[in-house]
Amino acid sequence: MYPFKEGQSVVRNRWYLAGFAHEITRTPMERTILGKPVVFYRTTVGAAVAMHGICPHRYFPLAQGKLQGDSIVCGYHGFVFDADGKCSEIPSQGTGAGFCQPTYPLEERGPLCWIWMGDKDRCDTALLPPHEDFGIGVEGWHASSYNHFLMKGRYQLLIDNLMDLTHLPYLHFHIPGGEAMKKMAMREEERPASYRLVRTGKLPWNGFADLVWGAENQYEGIADWESITDFYGPELIRTNFPLFTRVPGHDVVPPALGHLHILHGITPETETTTHYFGFSIRNFRLQDEALDEFQLESDKKVRGQDVAAIEAIEPRLDRAAAFQRELLVRSDLPAVKVRKIVQSMLDAER
Repeated sequence: MYPFKEGQSVVRNRWYLAGFAHEITRTPMERTILGKPVVFYRTTVGAAVAMHGICPHRYFPLAQGKLQGDSIVCGYHGFVFDADGKCSEIPSQGTGAGFCQPTYPLEERGPLCWIWMGDKDRCDTALLPPHEDFGIGVEGWHASSYNHFLMKGRYQLLIDNLMDLTHLPYLHFHIPGGEAMKKMAMREEERPASYRLVRTGKLPWNGFADLVWGAENQYEGIADWESITDFYGPELIRTNFPLFTRVPGHDVVPPALGHLHILHGITPETETTTHYFGFSIRNFRLQDEALDEFQLESDKKVRGQDVAAIEAIEPRLDRAAAFQRELLVRSDLPAVKVRKIVQSMLDAER
């Protein structure tokens, strides 16, 4: 399926973002991941559970049931499944059953919950995205702006979107300074944690910078900056607000003009629909709730525009690709590189 070879199009052996930690509570929640319905809840001591979300008796959704201690009770006939998936009680016959509902490894790290839907013998927490690389759990960094979209489009369209930011002045035309993204110098960096793309450019101060860094930090003239994109895998990409490397009138970049990372969690719901999780991390204005709120609203608007574009493409994509060869240009080189990385993962799983 476009843009990959025929056959499997979703990499299974990855840790995918199941949700934010605050979403999983003592009220069961269902979310379809990699084509499978999963019910999430917390035990009485707060441990997060991920279990196949359909009761095996009459295929009723377990999320419409209730919790009984650490177990979940089906809301149709009262079958009880403990946190390990074992069917411990069948009310109609006064027994349990030698049956285990599938459960999935779930790792909660700070504000994020990651799920492993692949081969159990390949499950390894060392394969989790490196949180410290983008500031989670690191002193002096603040995470905020959590949001989630269910996108009616395949996950690779979102990866392509994030690897090619030349769409910014057109799709996100409301953002000042976007014109600088039309044509930028690019360089690649191979890192142990990610494939990194660095774009370089110049930027005058603008009203958007007032809102993010504060008008009191305004500079005169043109600053040098970098735009960094880190591809950690098909499950996670980091982009960033302009990262200043030289500010006119300063020997070093003022700490107030700090780093703001934008994180993109990409979790296939099915082959053609995607959970899109967004949040941001910064190392300045750490306790500023007004900036948290501004960033959330700004983030949701930008992501919503990306989602709308991808949802316009998805229903036309297969027929369009069959009719016309894709026109690839210089700015697509990083996206093509990443497609090859994902294709190699798919080949390894076949």
